[in-house]
Amino acid sequence: MLVFTNRILGPGSDASAFGGAFTPGGEQIAVAEVARDGAGWKLSNQDDDVSEVDALNLLLPLFTAGKPLLVYVHGNANPPAHCFERLDDLRKLYPGVEVIGFSWPSEGLLSDGSPLPGVTLPSSPDEGGLAGVTPANRRDTGHDIIRCYHQAQTNAKDSVDALARLLRLLGTARLHANTQPFSLAIHSLGAHLFQYALQVDGATESAGTAHNIALLCPCVRAAAHSEWLTRFRPKGRTYVTYNKGDNVLFGAAVADGLQTKLGTDPGLDLVHWDGVRYISFSNAANNFGGHGYFVKGVKGKAKALFSRIFASQPDFALPETPKVVYPLGCDPDGAICYMAVPDAPDVLP
Repeated sequence: MLVFTNRILGPGSDASAFGGAFTPGGEQIAVAEVARDGAGWKLSNQDDDVSEVDALNLLLPLFTAGKPLLVYVHGNANPPAHCFERLDDLRKLYPGVEVIGFSWPSEGLLSDGSPLPGVTLPSSPDEGGLAGVTPANRRDTGHDIIRCYHQAQTNAKDSVDALARLLRLLGTARLHANTQPFSLAIHSLGAHLFQYALQVDGATESAGTAHNIALLCPCVRAAAHSEWLTRFRPKGRTYVTYNKGDNVLFGAAVADGLQTKLGTDPGLDLVHWDGVRYISFSNAANNFGGHGYFVKGVKGKAKALFSRIFASQPDFALPETPKVVYPLGCDPDGAICYMAVPDAPDVLP
């Protein structure tokens, strides 16, 4: 698997080579080939400062191979080994795509890789850690988790130039090859990184070279999301998945002053536009209440849905009906489609 990163690449050939330090606001990107090695990971062909030419030489063969590309951007509290594991899970679950990833410093460390002063770090950061944060414990047991999450938000904003550069490289390679499409799968706090990366010159145009953009459980503010969600237009469609029972995003909402997250409930600020589709996983059987329903417990129509979106295909196409992938169909205008009966059944068609 090809993994790009804005982390400072260190010595060694295992996951520890992807360090916690990075250059805030830097465009420098490192890259490595990553393969499973027993219980760990083996890195090869590392390049700590990949040039435009070298990046294109790595990407062009993928764009001319037999599968469309899926570019995955992870969320909060994902150390490199967790990112590699997720990429491997996606590769196994969705064999119709070639999976590559972008690893960014999301563990809540300072930019030099050191921990926040006065914060006790967990032995292994976990993207599900926020699920334990409640209004009752935010000042005590949840305090350190919240501080790391807020630092990860800062690091995301400081990583936008690197992600924007990768988007430009992907767009250039796609246009040069003109063979395979690519789609973006952006999870949780990765959507926060993506949202701010759109402010970098050329990023919206580069995002437009993707076929589908899937914002999976996006950990961004729901209010006014239409303002930035309409800045880019992929060749296919933008998909926004949400789950009102997402306990990780509930913890994030508590951490951010009870700010409703887009991945919990898009609210009234819906984009009614053919290029955007919201997908409700509220009350869905797979990974109920969870934050990883595209990789955990995914089966049946949910797997068929993500298999299509990730492979740069439409979720359904005429003469198919929406129910080929959406058990409960869609709203009349197609803005929202349903994997299960949501908590507010009056919005159903």
